[in-house]
Amino acid sequence: MTTTPEIIVHAADYPVEAESIRIIIDKNLAGKLDSYIKKHEQPNSPVRVELTLRREKDGQAQWKLILSVGNKSYRSERENFDNLADLINHLFTHIKDQMAK
Repeated sequence: MTTTPEIIVHAADYPVEAESIRIIIDKNLAGKLDSYIKKHEQPNSPVRVELTLRREKDGQAQWKLILSVGNKSYRSERENFDNLADLINHLFTHIKDQMAK
């Protein structure tokens, strides 16, 4: 990735996990998506990750991930996950699958 991605996290229900969430996002961008982002990146075009998390009444998480690269956007949504790391990794896997097409 030649552009430093802009990372926006909306996770007011998860203040304690905020640092862990950013670390997991960084690992996914650097490992899982790096080569895919390079293929879609355009000069002077930002790479943006926006992650929204909501804790439901039953304690489970509902997440939405949007990755914008060049003139394309990729989106994945999931709910009913107990483990935040598994959920974030799962969302990035779905984004990677979309980018591979």
